[in-house]
Amino acid sequence: MSKNFILKIENLSIGYFYRREKTIVANGINVSVSTPKFIALVGKNGVGKSTLLRTISNIQPPICGSVSINKKDITLLSQQEVSKQISIVLTERIPPNNFSVFEIIALGRQVYTNWVGKLTDKDKEVIEYALNLCNVFNLKDRKIDELSDGQYQKVMIARAIAQDTSIILLDEPTAHLDINNKVEIFNILSNLVKNQGKIVII
Repeated sequence: MSKNFILKIENLSIGYFYRREKTIVANGINVSVSTPKFIALVGKNGVGKSTLLRTISNIQPPICGSVSINKKDITLLSQQEVSKQISIVLTERIPPNNFSVFEIIALGRQVYTNWVGKLTDKDKEVIEYALNLCNVFNLKDRKIDELSDGQYQKVMIARAIAQDTSIILLDEPTAHLDINNKVEIFNILSNLVKNQGKIVII
């Protein structure tokens, strides 16, 4: 009997296209995940860790090979369909804006809201859950630009949690953080795997 894989990566080559030229960063990548897991990608700078995360999330196309979510090739899915399966936290800070912490986390619900972005009671419940899980409820009315690095990172993780996907990708989620914030963030991510049944890849 064939196994039902949530995430399946087959013979994947990752890299970049520029003016019809392709640069392969890594190839021959094969990964199958069928149960909740905490996965860490380890390697020197430039070996393709961030590129792999971006390819899994369909931000950039594969050079060759495939990434499948629940047996569906990710390149054949709409961006909305992908966003219901995968959330991603990147290293880059979002551009300066006047959004509050609550509003930033609420953006994680955008894939489920109607065209005017009206939050339902269920949406608000999920946002509140994410705020509490990441210990940032007391910051919900603060502007995003006023946060420390540790607070900002927890808010971005809360946004990914609010998106309610089975797979969460994080690019160096503890970079530039002190040891206390690192421990807290790893505890949050471990909880998502153990208690929420998520696949977390960092």
